[in-house]
Amino acid sequence: MRLEPDRPAYSGSHPADAWTPVLVAVVNNAEDFARARDQHWYRIPVRRAPRHIAAEYLALYQTGRFGNLGRCVRYYAPILRYHLVKRRDLIPEQSDHPRADEQYFKLEIGPLAELPRPIANKRHPRLTFLYTTLQRLLAAEDVNDLWLRGAARQKLYAVIQERGLAVECWYPVDMGDRPEADLALFGPHGRLTLTIDEPWWDELDESPPPYDASHHHVNALEVLRDPEGVLKRLLDTS
Repeated sequence: MRLEPDRPAYSGSHPADAWTPVLVAVVNNAEDFARARDQHWYRIPVRRAPRHIAAEYLALYQTGRFGNLGRCVRYYAPILRYHLVKRRDLIPEQSDHPRADEQYFKLEIGPLAELPRPIANKRHPRLTFLYTTLQRLLAAEDVNDLWLRGAARQKLYAVIQERGLAVECWYPVDMGDRPEADLALFGPHGRLTLTIDEPWWDELDESPPPYDASHHHVNALEVLRDPEGVLKRLLDTS
């Protein structure tokens, strides 16, 4: 989807379910939190954004600057629509800001809802943006519970087994920084190995890895939403 300035795009393309995608975004000052809470919008610099805002909910990670209320995800809201605007139009009282003419995504959101319990950052990993699912957001106790790769591996493994196909987890391969594939399928046309990638915000706009007919990369969020479709595509292209 290509956005033009002041032309909104709308979210909510799927009914909310366990696999509904959620963007977890960082809030590091009281002013931006107040805008999300009272004015119902959040901003993302275009230079740091992927091609698509591939989420239907926004969750807010409050940094340590919020004191006792920080280092956790405490609130979330549905993403209603988003616009491409200049910073000076978002925050007119700061029209002389050095980035006043830079473009931002303005995410319009519904009222903030409080999670059943805050999702703490107990191990203090540095967070920027990450994707998760609504199910994991509502169940998580620690930010590490929001990662999707393990859940995607289990779901796709179960679907492959239901089809009566031979499959193994953690199959050894020579992939440089990843010595094991998440899954390996075995069939009449040989072996197909598979790496499931975490849908990291900063990696969504990167070029795909070099093509290898025997090894595939799939997105964890895609697997969780449509494991049957992912498996069909893998078998059709193998």
